[in-house]
Formats: sequence, structure tokens, C-alpha cells
Amino acid sequence: MVRPQICSVIAALAVFLLSPAFAATDVVMLTEDNFENEVGHDRGALVEFYAPWCGHCKNLAPDYEKLVTSFKLAKSVMIGKVDCDENKSICSKYGVSGYPTIQWYEGAQTVEILAEFVNNEGGTNVKIAASPSKVWPL
Repeated sequence: MVRPQICSVIAALAVFLLSPAFAATDVVMLTEDNFENEVGHDRGALVEFYAPWCGHCKNLAPDYEKLVTSFKLAKSVMIGKVDCDENKSICSKYGVSGYPTIQWYEGAQTVEILAEFVNNEGGTNVKIAASPSKVWPL
């Protein structure tokens, strides 16, 4: 009978399509075509540079997906990844020499953002001097 074989094939296909390995992801797949447009403009970006064959990358994948899912509604942050086997020029440009490499890119830079970074990294609490007012009393 052909019917049981067809049912078995359909069941196996359903299991495959519903498996975590095939699940849709919210991570932004960055390539040579879209990297410059997606990263570092109006929002911060966390980017994983990986190789599909890398064991450490495979171990990181489930936690990275949890991170992506948690931040998917945050408009001020983009979480992406670059397949370095497919996009060698990007990985070379950004100095990637091992996998996985995770880098943070700031969005639009302001003196306040830079000062906050320096204060956090340096353990300081320096305030930016206020600019003189450009409004003159009449």
C-alpha cells in the first residue's frame, strides 16, 4: 500500500519543518550587500561573526536566538550575524580572526553617548560641560 508510506513521509517532513533547526528567526542576516545600510546608523547593533562549521558558534546559537527574540521589539537595537564563509570581505574588514566574534556598533554618536561609555568603562562620573547658550536676551 502506498498510503502508509505517504503518511510516513508527511509526518517526517512535518517534524523537520517544526524542528528548532528550521525555525524562523528574527536575527538580521548581514551580508556584503546590506551590512553598511543596517549597522551603525540610527541604532546600536550587536553582530556575531560566525562560521557554519564552528563548534563554538553552534553552541552559542540557541542563546543568541534567545537574545534576538528578547530584543526583537526594541527599535533602538538591531541584532545580526554574518556568515564569514559567505562574506569574507566583511569579516576581513572588521578584523575577525576567530569564531565566534561578537562586536557592538553604536548608532548615531553624540557626546553624551561617548561620555557615558567612557564613564562606564573608566569607573568615572564626569559630566559634559554645557555649551554656551546661543540665545541672547533682547
